Formats: sequence, structure tokens, C-alpha cells
Amino acid sequence: MMKRRQFVKGILAASVGCAGFISNGINWPLTRFAHAAQKKTLVAIFQRGGCDGLNTCIPYRDVRYYDLRPNIAIPPPSASDPTSALNLDGFFGLHPGLASLKPIFNTGDLAVLPAVHYPESSHSHFDSQHFIESATNNKRFDGWLNRHLSSVSNTPQLRSVAFAEIMPQSLRGKASVSLFRELREFRLDVDRKIEAKMVENLRAFNLPISAEPHPYRSRLHQAGRTLLNDMELVDSLLAQEYKPSKNAAYPDTRYGRQLQQTAQLIKANVGLEIVTLNINGWDTHAGQGGGESTSQHYLRHREFADGIAALYTDLGERMNDVVIMSYTEFGRTAKENASRGTDHGNGCTWFLAGKPVNGGIYGEWPGLESDQLFRGRYLDFSVDYRDIMGDILIHHLGNDQLDYLLPQHNYSSLGLF
Repeated sequence: MMKRRQFVKGILAASVGCAGFISNGINWPLTRFAHAAQKKTLVAIFQRGGCDGLNTCIPYRDVRYYDLRPNIAIPPPSASDPTSALNLDGFFGLHPGLASLKPIFNTGDLAVLPAVHYPESSHSHFDSQHFIESATNNKRFDGWLNRHLSSVSNTPQLRSVAFAEIMPQSLRGKASVSLFRELREFRLDVDRKIEAKMVENLRAFNLPISAEPHPYRSRLHQAGRTLLNDMELVDSLLAQEYKPSKNAAYPDTRYGRQLQQTAQLIKANVGLEIVTLNINGWDTHAGQGGGESTSQHYLRHREFADGIAALYTDLGERMNDVVIMSYTEFGRTAKENASRGTDHGNGCTWFLAGKPVNGGIYGEWPGLESDQLFRGRYLDFSVDYRDIMGDILIHHLGNDQLDYLLPQHNYSSLGLF
């Protein structure tokens, strides 16, 4: 039986999300089961650990690539070699573990950006993740996605979801966000009658608040409302046996299940606009491997790509309103290290997938010659990540308040949409 302390801890860790940062109370009714208008949705996948872009989007026509990586380089495209790159345009190829993304590229729905980063970059995982998710090179309190949510007046049923253990920096801020590890874990591990009584008591606590309430009571009221609404919605969804469309096959991992639940939420028309997920394991200092199917990097890439491809297939025509973005905090060193791995670097590869996306390869190639490398060791960047975010915010999410959303950045459109 769940103890009271465990129940309270679960409330605080689960669905309150950013409610601790809310400055104003809210009194919307519990209307989870009415259908919300179809919305544009962004699914943001963070590859935490620093994914090696040079072995993600392989510049196989840059001969210097093979000089720098004698043991872990991906061979040029070859129909007879399953470890070789998958040709994109005669210069770049995808890692063979990303095979499930190739059909999306071929249909024109995948944008590949092989040299993305930012000026005066950090090689710290924590700092670089914070900067990118804040969309500014300082320790700003709020994240770029929460600024978007808070800058547009909107009260859908379930507007934003973070699938994570803790709230990602991108969704910290004023707007309320629901936080789940997985939907199926968002249930009290108690007898259903006891759970119903707990919910009844919590609902009574969250009756409409009086005029001019204490600010902390207002915030707690908001958190309780969010929790109750999320519990009702999750109960409703879990009562239905979800079956992906078109035999879409999600990876049998937490990441795969989170993507499947993302599809379920989008199809449930709950007003979902922002979803964030993490896929870890990209900090490949040793034993990174090349294109062989047993290598560390291949397995990471396959899970990552298969999840995106499954979501793309499962949503079908709904991908007209959905964009999937992947990003990472930095790339890796151009030259492999003595442990047949790579160390923290600079320029990295980002992807955008979806029917609204103008597919193709974006950004000038900085080159891998010694005088072209950043500080002589790292792939330089030609695309500022904030221009990707700017294109998404303006052309997909319909928010052009870039002075607030991307502070201190002179936005230049990349034409991604």
C-alpha cells in the first residue's frame, strides 16, 4: 500500500511540472474528455551525451574524414557492404544504423543539418545542454519552449508534455507542463477504491480559491488541478488498448514507449502542442565502433531512428501537422582518440522530420582540413541552432515574437518550411 508520504512525493515529482514556477492561479474546469481543435505539434528529441555528427551524417567525399578516423570511419556507400554509409546526395551519407530514416529523406520529409552549433561554445554537457535548451549563451532561468507556451494565450486540455525523470530546461518557466516517465507509470500503486478516495480528497482541496489568495496557495492549487486533469486523462487512455497504425514498430525501450504514447496523445486530440523526450548514451569516449551492427554507435542510432520512423508511420496523415526535431549538446572531436572513441567537440548533426518540412541537406560544409577545423580539433559550425528554432517557431508553431523567444539573436531563416 502506498504511504501518504509516497503519495505526496509522487504528486510533486509527476505532473506538477513547472507549476512551482507559476505566478498566477488558474481555475479551468476538468474538461479533458472534450476534443480540442487540431493543433500543430512539435516533438523534440534530445540526444543527451553529445552525438558524434561526423558518424551520423558522414562526409564520405571529404577524404580527410578517413585520415582522421582510421578505425571508426563509416565506409563510402556500397551495395555489397552493410556497414557502409547510406548515400544522400553524393557527398553525405547516413550511418547504416539510421536506415529507417532514409525512406523519409527520399520522400522529401527529412531535413539534415550536419554542422550545427553556436558561438563561444562550451564543452560541458550540463552547460551546453542548458544553453541550447534556453536558446541563449547564459544560465537563463526559462527554456525556449516554455517561453513559446507562455507567450501565446491558449488553454487546451494537455498542451505540453515532458517524458522524463525531471523537467528539461527547455520546458522550465511560467507555463504549466505535465511531466511523465511513461503514461502507464502515472497511476497510484494502490487499490482502486483507495486511489479514488485519494483523488476525491485532492479534488476537495482544490476547490476554487477565494479572491486575492496567498500566492503559494495559488501555485499549489494550479499543481493540484494539473495533477487531477492528468490523472483523468491517463485513466481514460489506459482504458483503451492502443494499437499503432500501419504496423508501425516502436523500439521495445522506454524511448520507444514514450514515442508510442506521444502518438496516442496526438490521436486523442487533447490539444498537444509540445512533447519532449530524451535518448541517452551518446557520450562515446571509448569503443564507439563504426558501421557494424553490434557497435555501440550503431545500436544507439538504430533505436533513435526506428523510433522516429515508427512515429512517422503511425501518425500517417497527421504528420501534416507534426514536426519531429532531434538535437544534441555538441558533436565530437574530428579525430578519433586512442580508445577508438571520440571526445567532446563542437559542430553536430540535427534532424527535422515531418510533412511540413522542406527536406534536404542544409548548411555549408566547414571542411575537415587542419586549417578548417575549429581550434584545430573540432568540426566548425555553419548553422546557428537558434535559426532552426526560429524557423520552427515562426513557420510551424506560428509564433513570431523572436525578440522574447530567442533573446539576443539575429535570426536568419534557413527555409526549413
